[in-house]
Amino acid sequence: MTTTISPADCLAITEGETTVAGLDAPVRIVRDRWGIPHIKAESMRDAFFAQGFCIAQDRAFQIDLYRRMARGTSAAMLNAGLLSRDIQNRRLGFGRLAEVEWEQQTDESRTVLQAYADGINAAIATQPRSWEHRVLGLEMAPWSPVDSLAVVKMINVNAQWASKLKFGQVAARLGIEAVRALIPDVPRDAALIVPAGARWTEETHPFLADPESAMGEPDGPIPSGGGSNCWVVHGSRTASGHPMVIGDPHLAISVPAQWYVVHMECPEFVAAGPCNPCYPGPVFYGHNGHVAWTMTHAQGDRWDLYRERIRQGAAGPEALFEDAWAPLTRLDEMFEVRGREPVTRTVWLTRHGPVISGDPTRDDEVIAAHWGLEAPAHDTDALLAVLRARTFEDAREGFRKYDSVSGNFCFAGPSGDIGYQYSGRLPKRPGWVLPVPGWDGKHEWDGDIPKDELPFDENPPGGVILTANNRTIGPDYPHYLSFTSSRWRADRLRELLDEVETFDADTMRLLQGDQTSIHARDLGRRFAGVEVADAGAKRLRGLLEGWDGRLDVDSAIPVAYANICDALIARTVRAYYAQVPNVAASTSAEEYRILYEQLTAGRPLMLMGAASWNVAIAEAMAEASRVIVERHGGDPAVWRWGAEHQVLWAHNLGRDEALAATVNLGLYEAGGDGMTPFATQTERGAASTHGVTYRQIIDLADLNGMKICIPPGNSGQPGSPHYADQLEHWLNVEYHPLYTRWADILASAEHSLELKPA
Repeated sequence: MTTTISPADCLAITEGETTVAGLDAPVRIVRDRWGIPHIKAESMRDAFFAQGFCIAQDRAFQIDLYRRMARGTSAAMLNAGLLSRDIQNRRLGFGRLAEVEWEQQTDESRTVLQAYADGINAAIATQPRSWEHRVLGLEMAPWSPVDSLAVVKMINVNAQWASKLKFGQVAARLGIEAVRALIPDVPRDAALIVPAGARWTEETHPFLADPESAMGEPDGPIPSGGGSNCWVVHGSRTASGHPMVIGDPHLAISVPAQWYVVHMECPEFVAAGPCNPCYPGPVFYGHNGHVAWTMTHAQGDRWDLYRERIRQGAAGPEALFEDAWAPLTRLDEMFEVRGREPVTRTVWLTRHGPVISGDPTRDDEVIAAHWGLEAPAHDTDALLAVLRARTFEDAREGFRKYDSVSGNFCFAGPSGDIGYQYSGRLPKRPGWVLPVPGWDGKHEWDGDIPKDELPFDENPPGGVILTANNRTIGPDYPHYLSFTSSRWRADRLRELLDEVETFDADTMRLLQGDQTSIHARDLGRRFAGVEVADAGAKRLRGLLEGWDGRLDVDSAIPVAYANICDALIARTVRAYYAQVPNVAASTSAEEYRILYEQLTAGRPLMLMGAASWNVAIAEAMAEASRVIVERHGGDPAVWRWGAEHQVLWAHNLGRDEALAATVNLGLYEAGGDGMTPFATQTERGAASTHGVTYRQIIDLADLNGMKICIPPGNSGQPGSPHYADQLEHWLNVEYHPLYTRWADILASAEHSLELKPA
C-alpha cells in the first residue's frame, strides 16, 4: 500500500461546473456547512443520477467495498480476512439472485436504478480517484444496477439461518430447554408494538411448542455441522399541535457513516433523509414534504433450515423430496485474494436453497437454507410510492409494497394522522426454529403472508406509537413473524413516554439520550439483596443498593454491575453453552439477556454445580471485586464507567498501522449500553462497535426544521472537514437542521456545483 498520498489531494470537486454524460438537463448540487448535498433537478431520472453522483464523490471506497462484499469479491480488494465472508455471501447468492431480480424490475424501477448507476459512473469518470483506492493501487470498476440490488439483498439478509443452525447444534447436545433459553422470552407486561401501548399478558413463552414440533422425527435434530428506536406522537400531545416523528437506528459503528444524508428535489417529489450507500433513497427515515417516517428493524424471520437426505446418483449428489430424487446444482466458485493465490469452493443448491452445512459428496444428510427473498423483490416501486405519497393513506400503501425491508414503520401525514405499518415479504408457515425435514413435503411454505394482513395501527387513544425491536403483536395474531425481540429499550422508553404530557424537541432529545437500563436496575437490586462474606463483595453490594440503573460515564456503580454480570455469566451461561463444540460464542447482549431471564425466573438449568443462584452471585461478586481493583484500584471514587465503556470509530483500512492515523477517529467514552435508549453495545473486554448511527426529530409543524445527527460525518473522504464533524454532536445528543427550503439552504451553503449534460 502507498502511504504518502495526501487525502487533501483526493477530494471531490464540489464547486463550479462539471460536464457529465448521461444527464438530460442541468442539475444544481449545493452542499451545506454540514457536508449535506441538496439536489435540484428537472426530472426524477436526473435527481437519482445526481444522488448516485454525490454518493460516489463522498463514499466511493465504501460503496465499492459494500458491492464487493455482496458479490463475494472483497478479499481481492483488501485481504484474506474477508475470504470467509466472501464465501458465505457467494453461497447465499446475493449477486446471483440480484441478476435474476434485475430482469424482473418494472420499467420505472429500471430507469431509477440505471440513473443511479449512471450517476456513480459519471463521478468515477470525472472526479479524483478516492484516497483509499489510490492507497490500495486500485481503480473503481463501473457500477451496475445489479450491484445496488445485490447490496440490498445483503443488508436485508438477517441472520436467522445462522441462529437456527446454532439452535440445531444446541438441541442435539443439550436438549430443548437449552434452545428455549436462546429464544428471547416475552415476560408478562412487556411492551408490544400493536396495538400501541399494549402489554404481553400470557404466562407461557410464545414459542413453547415450536422446538418439539420442529424436530420433525423421533430421532430429533441432528448436529448442524442489527436494533433501533422510533416513535411517532399525535399532535394532540405535542407543543406544536402537529405530529412528531422520531428515530435512531442502531447498527455497526463505522467510518464512514452507515448512512448518507441527502435532500433532493424534482417535479415528481421532494425527499430528505439518510440513504443506504449503494441504493437510491431515502428508504428508512426522512420526509417527502408531506409525510414523515421513521422505522426499526422488525426482524422478520424469512429463513428456514431443511435437513436434506442425500444419495450419490450417476451424475452426482441427489436429494430426496417425497418419493423422488433430484440432482443438486453444482456451482464452482473462484475467489481471488489480495496477495495470495486464488481459492476455489463448490456451492451446492437444493430445491430449498444452498447447502450451508455438510458435504453432499460424502454425507448422507446436509442442511440447506431457504430464504424468503430468493424470489425477486420490487423495493424501488415501493420507494417511489413513498416518495410520491401526498396523504397518510398513500404512505401506508407505499410501505406495504416493500419486499426486502422487514420494518416497523411509524409515520405521520399532513392530515395529522399517525400510524404504524409492518413491512416486508414474509413466508406463511409455522415458526420452525430448528432444522426441519426437507424430504417429507410437510414443511413447505404456503406462499407469503398477505400484505394487507401485516400488523398496522393508527391514531391510538394514547397518541403515541413506539417500536424498539420489541415484540410486535400479541398471541391472537394469526401469522408467525419472528422469534426475535428485545424488550429493554422499549420498556424503558414506555416508562419515559408515559411520564410526558406534552412533547417538544427538547423532550425528544432527553428520550434519545436516556442512559437508564431496566436490565441493570433490576439485576442491581437482585445483587444488592444477596448476603456476602467477602469484603470486596460487600463493597460492591453497598454501591448497588438503591441504584436506579443509570449508566453515567462518570459513575462507579455501572462498573460494579457490569463486572458482576461478566463474572456470573462466565460461570453460568457461558460455561453451560461451552458444552456444545463448534458453536460460536454468544454476544454479550445475548448473554446478558439469558442471564436476566434465567436468574429472575430462578431456573437452575445453568447453575453448573452451584448450590443456588445466590451462591453463584456471591462468588461472582467476590471475583468482580478482585478484577475491578486490579484494573482501577481500590478506591471506588475513581472508578468510572467511561474507562470501561468506550466506542471505537475505525475505518476498514485503519487496521494498517501506517494508515490508522489518517482514517481512524479513535476511542470515545460513552454512557449507557445496548439496553438503554442511548444505545452503545459493547462486547465485554473490547470497545463498542455497535450503537446509534443516526438521529432525527421531525415536527410536521415545520418540515424545514427537521433536526438530525449523522455520526461521524456525512463525508467519507478522510481529507474532508465533514469526515468527523458530527462526533461531538453524537456524544452530546445534539442536532443540526436538514433544510429543504432553498433560502435556508443557500444561507448555509458551503459549495455549489452545477452538473451539465455532455
